[in-house]
Amino acid sequence: MRSFGVVLMFLALVCGSEVRIPLFVQKPGQESRSPLATMVYDGESSVLEVSDVNEALPEDSYCVGAQVAENYYPCFSYIKLKYPLHYDLYLDTKSDSHLLYKLSLKPNPQASGIEGTIRSAQEGPQAPPEKLRRVTKTYEDKKKKAQLGSASASFEEDVEVDDRTFLQKNWKYLLIGLVLYAVSTGGSAQQ
Repeated sequence: MRSFGVVLMFLALVCGSEVRIPLFVQKPGQESRSPLATMVYDGESSVLEVSDVNEALPEDSYCVGAQVAENYYPCFSYIKLKYPLHYDLYLDTKSDSHLLYKLSLKPNPQASGIEGTIRSAQEGPQAPPEKLRRVTKTYEDKKKKAQLGSASASFEEDVEVDDRTFLQKNWKYLLIGLVLYAVSTGGSAQQ
């Protein structure tokens, strides 16, 4: 879409401030295109008009595309075309440069025909960067939280603390290791 804006800016500089962009419709997966309308954009006065609307198209679902110079931008919107036409054609620009970067066609029951609207992108609020702290919770912290009776504590499982020593917890693994060691060294001593 950035190339779309660059081409439109180039055309505006070469042809004056007015840019005429034909809009086409086509069925998804098909090559044949039918004209829908012509969008006329005047960058100096920030006026967008839609003219030459083709109302002879059958009601159906279409991809709407635009033809700018030799470049064709297929399917910037996918709509179900219904008569009478009640659609808004939105042209999104950058407010500081009038660079065109997005087209969209949307249904609007209050519109008559296809009405053009120019929108400028505005920056939204940004959260200030904040350094995150690393917090390591211990068992005592969890136990205190459960004793305080917080809402989330009622859903926590009761976890019992295993107070056994390392040897008491892992004696099976140590025994298996000793047996494997004895078998491996005993087999090599017999040879």
